Amino acid sequence: MLHLIERPGTHALVRVAPSTRAVVSWNAAAPSGRLALIAHRADGTVSNALPYVHWAPSMRRSLDGADAVTRIAIDIVRSDVALTAIEIESSVALDAVAVTVPPAAGTRVPRVERAAPLEVPEVSQYLAAFPRERGWCSAASLAMLMRAQGINASVNDIADGAFDSSYRGHGNWAFNTAYAGAHGLRAVVAYLSGLDHVAAFLAAGLPVAISISWHGDQLPGAPLEHSDGHLIVVCGIGRAWVEVNDPAAPAIATRYPRAALDRVFREHGGVAYLVAPAARSAELAALANAGGPAAQRT
Repeated sequence: MLHLIERPGTHALVRVAPSTRAVVSWNAAAPSGRLALIAHRADGTVSNALPYVHWAPSMRRSLDGADAVTRIAIDIVRSDVALTAIEIESSVALDAVAVTVPPAAGTRVPRVERAAPLEVPEVSQYLAAFPRERGWCSAASLAMLMRAQGINASVNDIADGAFDSSYRGHGNWAFNTAYAGAHGLRAVVAYLSGLDHVAAFLAAGLPVAISISWHGDQLPGAPLEHSDGHLIVVCGIGRAWVEVNDPAAPAIATRYPRAALDRVFREHGGVAYLVAPAARSAELAALANAGGPAAQRT
């Protein structure tokens, strides 16, 4: 489920299906700002404002706000009592804000036999200056999505722009989509139900970056023996195989068995980066909510 609000100003209250997990992403042109989140919970309690992020031209930092029940772990809001709404307070006007929660158990969109491959620029996560770098899969995948929309973003610039000084890494989901959003795109984090759900975006001409994790032989043909978190771009889906751009693969463009990739995607949470022209924001939300209720805002 994705709840995407256009031009919320500095405040929005977004109601969600009850969930103990959520991710909040945002798009803003302002070079500096702060966000805080207020958790509304199923037992009727409401948190204080929990510091979420602070960004500036030379620094971006997740703030990990928490109370006794709800805590922010870098880019995921986790709560011991189900969340029913999240209030977003911003120090600057936002172009968009999105709240996503995992689909209800058993939620799946109808099987799609095939989604024709899209032409997506190939980008490696390994740069000549940093040949052993294994942590830039997010920046490379986002670069592919941005280039598919005509914006020639570099891996180095994205990695720098999404660097989270709190946990000293480049993989903060919301910081990555915020980078794309600052370049005139609508870019959000979303929980999807599986590859059949991804196929709907491909049919609309939108490649999708998905977060996966595997060990051993769970993903035949993978370029790494294991990963606790890796981003790849899905370009096309067939009955048995999925065409992807894997920034860690030697040739970038490769393919994985559909059943295996679907499993390691869903079991890792089903998190995806969705990137589209800002004018297609409503379509982006509709595709993300295939089979689910519409967003509510007060």
